[in-house]
Amino acid sequence: MTDTAPRPATEPALVPGELRGYRQFQLHADGLYPLVHFGSGPWDGEREHARCDAGGEHPAPARDCRCGLYAWYLPGSATVALGPVSAVVVASGRCVLGDRGFRAAQARIEAVALPATIRWVPFAAARARRMLAAAYPHTRVYGSARRMLRDHPPDDVRSLGIDPPRDRSRGYRTAAAWLWAGFMVLSYSLATAPRGLVAQLASRWWPLLVLLAVAWQVGLVWVFVRLVALQSPTAPGRARDGPG
Repeated sequence: MTDTAPRPATEPALVPGELRGYRQFQLHADGLYPLVHFGSGPWDGEREHARCDAGGEHPAPARDCRCGLYAWYLPGSATVALGPVSAVVVASGRCVLGDRGFRAAQARIEAVALPATIRWVPFAAARARRMLAAAYPHTRVYGSARRMLRDHPPDDVRSLGIDPPRDRSRGYRTAAAWLWAGFMVLSYSLATAPRGLVAQLASRWWPLLVLLAVAWQVGLVWVFVRLVALQSPTAPGRARDGPG
């Protein structure tokens, strides 16, 4: 636990009890690896302890360094259906608190949600579940991020003096997925339709088709620009998350 007396601005805070956060991991045959600093190996199945990979001799996390085990306060971009494994982590000990996320001295993986690319392949899903059961016996494994978030909702961090802004990146990613899926469905439909029908549609409705193509391109570019802006280290109010 911690005392509640004010601390100097240069000293990281002690988290009272445990603090829940969200992040992603790369799933491999021997464990869950951080997305960056891959060479540090998979997280420990019991409790991962932070260390400074920059060569600093200070205990991690340090306020003037980027070391520590990071996570977001809110799910957002850490719980997407495609790509890496979405995870819920529970941090404790020394923490550097930002407005969107934190860096912690130690953390354990409370729950993970398998990405759709693994869930859709029964053999891969079974193999992943076996590995996780052996390497992370105290971690709950879910088939979807939605069910995981229902059982592991975000902590209310307002008691720590933090009111994290709403993370809209999940919605942007969903919009990008729908735009891409719509394009693929339309392309497949045109490719399988009779050539005479396609030629007739193109000659009669070509202005509409051009407008739809331009609108699709503009929409997709806008979504990706918004995602890049949200994930940029220079975005206003972005927490100084470390690479652990």
